[in-house]
Amino acid sequence: MSKNSELHKKICAVNLYQKSALEYGETYREHFLEQYKVAIEGLDYTSKWKHIVNNYFLTIHTALLAGISLSVTRTDMSLAILTHDVIPFVGAGIALSWFITIRGYNEVLATKFSILHCIETELPLALYATEWEILNASYKNPHRAARIDPLVPLFFVIFYIAIFLFVK
Repeated sequence: MSKNSELHKKICAVNLYQKSALEYGETYREHFLEQYKVAIEGLDYTSKWKHIVNNYFLTIHTALLAGISLSVTRTDMSLAILTHDVIPFVGAGIALSWFITIRGYNEVLATKFSILHCIETELPLALYATEWEILNASYKNPHRAARIDPLVPLFFVIFYIAIFLFVK
């Protein structure tokens, strides 16, 4: 068990279970399951927003690269300095913002999964925790998607630097 998972368990023990079933009353299990459902919906909602934000950033980069491409194909454009010098810097800045945003979403999603794993310790089935255990046992690095998706914006930064240096 990793150092982080031990820390997560301690945090869950202190913060998550504020009242026992006896203290809470008859509706404890019903409310417990409803809160678990809300936590799963929150995880799904955050995943969807991450996807929407990624599409937003891809659209911006598509427009920027289309502008650069258009200016390269037209020799009579008077905005060459804008398209060759300014847009790559703007694009690189937007790509860095995208990188930071993806990292933030990945951290929020990891936290939400940790909370679900804590909740599942009190349920008959631990579906999400079991899924992660199977992934860990089956693959050398099951978390690679969370490590790869922040690299996409960094490739855009490299691409914009190459445009700035080599396209004139």
